[in-house]
Amino acid sequence: MIRSLVAGLGLCLVLLAPRAAWSSETESLVQRGFVALGSWRVDEARQLATQAFRIDPHDAAVIALVANVKFHLSDYAGAMESFERAKAAGAPEFLLRDMAFAKSALEATRGFQELYGDHFIVRFSPGKDEILATWALETAEAARERIGELLGWRPASRVVIEIYPGASTLAQVSSLTRDEIKNSGTIALCKWNRLMITSPRAVLFGYEWRDTLSHELTHLIIGGASKNSVPIWLHEGIAKFAETAWRDRAGLGLSIQAQKSLEAAAKADRLIPFEKMHPSMAKLKTQEETALAFAEVFTFIEYMVDQKGWPAVRTILTKLSEDKDEDEAVLAAFGVNLETLSGRWIASLKTRKVKREGVAAAEHEKVVKDRDDTPDDGLHGLSKKARRYARAADLLYARGRLPAAKEELEKAYAETKSAVISARLAKVALEVGDFASAEKAARTALEASPDLAGPNVTLAEILVRQKKLSEAKLMLERAIAMNPFDPRIHHLRYAIFSEEKNEPAVEEAQRVVRLLMGESGSRSSNNLGVGGLLEVDAAPFHRVYLRRDGRVLATGLTTPTGPFSVASGAAELLLLPPKGPPSTLNVTIELVAPGGKAQRIVPREEGS
Repeated sequence: MIRSLVAGLGLCLVLLAPRAAWSSETESLVQRGFVALGSWRVDEARQLATQAFRIDPHDAAVIALVANVKFHLSDYAGAMESFERAKAAGAPEFLLRDMAFAKSALEATRGFQELYGDHFIVRFSPGKDEILATWALETAEAARERIGELLGWRPASRVVIEIYPGASTLAQVSSLTRDEIKNSGTIALCKWNRLMITSPRAVLFGYEWRDTLSHELTHLIIGGASKNSVPIWLHEGIAKFAETAWRDRAGLGLSIQAQKSLEAAAKADRLIPFEKMHPSMAKLKTQEETALAFAEVFTFIEYMVDQKGWPAVRTILTKLSEDKDEDEAVLAAFGVNLETLSGRWIASLKTRKVKREGVAAAEHEKVVKDRDDTPDDGLHGLSKKARRYARAADLLYARGRLPAAKEELEKAYAETKSAVISARLAKVALEVGDFASAEKAARTALEASPDLAGPNVTLAEILVRQKKLSEAKLMLERAIAMNPFDPRIHHLRYAIFSEEKNEPAVEEAQRVVRLLMGESGSRSSNNLGVGGLLEVDAAPFHRVYLRRDGRVLATGLTTPTGPFSVASGAAELLLLPPKGPPSTLNVTIELVAPGGKAQRIVPREEGS
C-alpha cells in the first residue's frame, strides 16, 4: 500500500535525522509533514513545516521539510536554497530526492510571470501564452467547484498551474522523456501539487486544453480525497470521466470513435489489463494503446456511477484514505469485490450503446511539434494526391484567385474527405462570399472533428455577419478551448463586444490581438531589475510579488526568502498567503554595492 510506504518514510526520517537538539514535538511535526506530502495533503504539510521551522529553523530535517514544501508550492529557487542548506547540515539523501527536479524546474521556468486568483496561481512564459492565463483561472475555478462537489474534497490553499511553451519543457520538469510524451500524446501532468500543461500552440491544430486542465485538477482532488492511495487506473478513470464537468456535465470526454474502438476490443478480448497501466498511462507504447486504456477506465467509472451514483465513488476514496485496500473499498461501496465488479463491467461493454449526445465524433491524434513556434502543417495526414490539390489551392489563394482555389480544395476534399480540408474550404468559401457553401463546409468539418478550432471560427464569422451574436460567441468559446492563438477569434470577439457596447471586453480583445502581433502585454515582462538586494523574512510560505508603475512582478519566491536581485527605489511589496487576499507594504529598496549585504524586510504579522 502507498500509505504504508509513506509512513515508512516518516519512520526513516525519525531514525536517520540528527536528533540531539530535537524535542519530541519537532520529531512528530517533521515526520507528519513528510507523510502529509506523500499523501498529497500539502496544506497540512505546509502548516506542520511552519510549526517545525518556528521551533528549530536550523535543524537539517526541518530545513529539508521546508525545501520540499517550497518545491510543492513551485518556489524552485527557495527550494534549491533550502535543499542546499539541508544537505550541508547533514540531511539524509532520501529527504533530498526531489532536489534535481527542483533544479530542472527552476531552469525551465526562469522568468515566468504569474497571475493569481482566489484559489489558483497561473505561471506562464512571457509572450503569447499570457492570453491563456485568465481562461486558465476561469476553468480551474469552475472545475474546483463542480468536481470538488462530486468527489467531496477541495484543496484549501492556492494551487499552481504552469503552462509550458513546448513538450520539451514538460519533459524537462517531469519524470517523462520526450519520446514518452510524443508516443503517448501526453501533454499535461499533475504532480508535486501543481498542474502542468503544454500550451496549445505546441500541438498541431491545438488540443482541448481547458478540459485537460480540468482533468489534471481532478487528479489533485482525487489525491487529496484519498491521501494518495488510489491506483492509477482508478485515478485516470475518475479524472477522464469528470473532466468535462467544469463546463457541462461529467461523461462527455469519450468520442464516438473511442467508444466503438473499445466495443471492438471488448468483443475480441483485447482489453488492456489495469496492472499494465501502472505506473502511468504516459508509459504505454502508442497513442492507440493510451486511447484504449482511457476508454476502458472511463467506462468503468461510468458503470460505477450508473449503478450507485457519485456517493459510491466518494465511499471508495474515503475507504482508500483510511488505508483500506481496493477490494475493501469496492466492497464497501458496491457489496462485491473488485474482481466481481470489473467482470460485470467487462460484460456490460459488449452490450453498451454508443453515447452520442454532447460527445465528439472523433479525436485527432495529438501531434506534438518539435518547436512550439513552428507553423501548423495544414496538410497533415493527407494523401499525396490530396496534398497536390491543396498546394495548388494555396498558390491560387496567394495570387488572389479565390474561386479557383475553392475548386482545388473541393477536389482535395473529394479525394480524402478530410476535416482539415473541409475547414480550409469553409474559410475560402466565406472569403468569396459563398455563405451557404462556407457554412456547410464548416459544419461538415465539425461533425467529423469538433476539436478543430478553425471551422468553429469560420462558423462564428458567418453567424456574426448574420447578427446571431449569441451563437457566434458559443463557437468562439469552443475555438478558445482548443487553440486561442488564431487572431480571427479575437477580431470577432472585438466586433461582438463592440456591438454589445461591452467596453472592458473590447479592451481585453484588443489587448489579446496586440499580444498575438508580438507587442508586450501587461504581464509579459517580468524583469525585476538589478541594483538592490532584498530578503523578505516574513511568516513562512507567503508568495512574494513587487508592484511598480501599476504592474505586478512575480519573484517566484515564498517567504522566508533568500537574497534576490531587484531594482532599487520605491516599490510596493505584496505578500500573498496560501489562501486569502494579499497584504501590502511600501518599501524603499536601497542601492547595494556588489557583494554587499541584502536588505532585510520583516513585515509585521497580522495581529502583532
